[in-house]
Amino acid sequence: MKQVRFAQSVAVLLEDSVKKLVEKNYFSEEDYAVSYIRDVASFFMLNLPNLMSVDAPEYFNRYCVDGKPLKMVKYRKSNRTTWYAFYEELDDIYSIVYIANNHLIGHKLEISL
Repeated sequence: MKQVRFAQSVAVLLEDSVKKLVEKNYFSEEDYAVSYIRDVASFFMLNLPNLMSVDAPEYFNRYCVDGKPLKMVKYRKSNRTTWYAFYEELDDIYSIVYIANNHLIGHKLEISL
């Protein structure tokens, strides 16, 4: 059975995302932002093995741990926000090494599936 894990750096990114969501007034309370980010993380934890993936743009390979090109999947959370998980597949483990949304990346990534 495939396992999905987040790299420690991704946990930090998700924590920072909570802070940014509150600072930028996307959520008025931190509890709501935490719930939102937990939902994003849970989606990838539960669904990653079943999602269609594509090769990540070469730019994101700087987050590789083992030197293999990364794969990426997306989660359209709303009409305005799409989350992307960049991962490595090692045996029966999907290791998410970077996660961001189209606002954090600064441009919209298009994934043709």
